[in-house]
Amino acid sequence: MSTYVRPVPAVRTLVVVCAHPYDATFALGGVIAAFAGARTSVHIVCLTHGRAPDPRPRRRLDRARDLGRATRHLGADDVTLLDHAPGTLALTSLDTLADEILAAHQGADAMLTVDATADDAHPDHVRAMRAAYRAATRQGSTLYAWTLRPGDAFRGRQVLVVDVDRERQRAATACHTGLAADDPLRRRWQRGQDRTERLVVLRSERTATPVFARNV
Repeated sequence: MSTYVRPVPAVRTLVVVCAHPYDATFALGGVIAAFAGARTSVHIVCLTHGRAPDPRPRRRLDRARDLGRATRHLGADDVTLLDHAPGTLALTSLDTLADEILAAHQGADAMLTVDATADDAHPDHVRAMRAAYRAATRQGSTLYAWTLRPGDAFRGRQVLVVDVDRERQRAATACHTGLAADDPLRRRWQRGQDRTERLVVLRSERTATPVFARNV
């Protein structure tokens, strides 16, 4: 079991919903590893193959291979990589995305995604969060969102501070061989590491209303 001072919530099965492969490692990797270290069965669903469209099948295969290796370092049970094009998730209905998430793994008692409630959130992150919310609602799952925003940005919402596993996260991010060492994403992540992350509870099992005003 986890020996962290501030452990992740007790969850039997967790489905992680991310828009891009790098979200699963650079953003969520420390949290995923902490859940896995606490004996949670973790299943990752990634909706696209990258941050930008790339028509070359070889590059998509390379990203899929790298993500598979990375998630094994994190301790996840498996990863499902869907083939939506980056930047196009808004063209797919939330019901369809939720169906795809639930088809990858059903029966999870919790889900995890990237917080996209800020006004400047990436459109793909917004769509992934809303799809995760819809999938969680269908099966009565709790929904957590990893966030960089301070706790006081979420009035009326529970925000958890949890200890994370940076060692596993570093091993996972090193698997992204197509991402240059000086890539801004890698540099930004390396600057901001400490031993904790924040999770906002976007949906509990008792939630009756959505956390966002628009649901399109």
